[in-house]
Amino acid sequence: MKPFCEIIVADILPALRALITKELMQLGLNQIQIAKKLGITQPAVSHYMRELRGQRVKLLMSNESVIEAVKILAHEIATGSMEAADMHIKLCGICKKIREEQLLCRLHKESYPSIGTCYICFKP
Repeated sequence: MKPFCEIIVADILPALRALITKELMQLGLNQIQIAKKLGITQPAVSHYMRELRGQRVKLLMSNESVIEAVKILAHEIATGSMEAADMHIKLCGICKKIREEQLLCRLHKESYPSIGTCYICFKP
């Protein structure tokens, strides 16, 4: 069995980091600044920019509300208007949105085809 949390860690979080990294770059931050703000290494930022990590970006980009939430979060990170704990809370909110909008279901079913009809993501 592969719980949906494992899918989030393996696929969704790297894709979110890639989207946030690209958005921060568009807002004028360099790779070192992005790495410091996100608590990751500069080589990780480079990997996200070159799409060597976070290959599920297209799945997330298919949903306007997720993209809008990422843009808002990136802007708040870039301006320094939020603390690290708030960033984590907002990321959790975006993951919740991804589950609610059933973007995670396709990945979960690919990973665990015998799951059948699934409602796990929608449990509070």
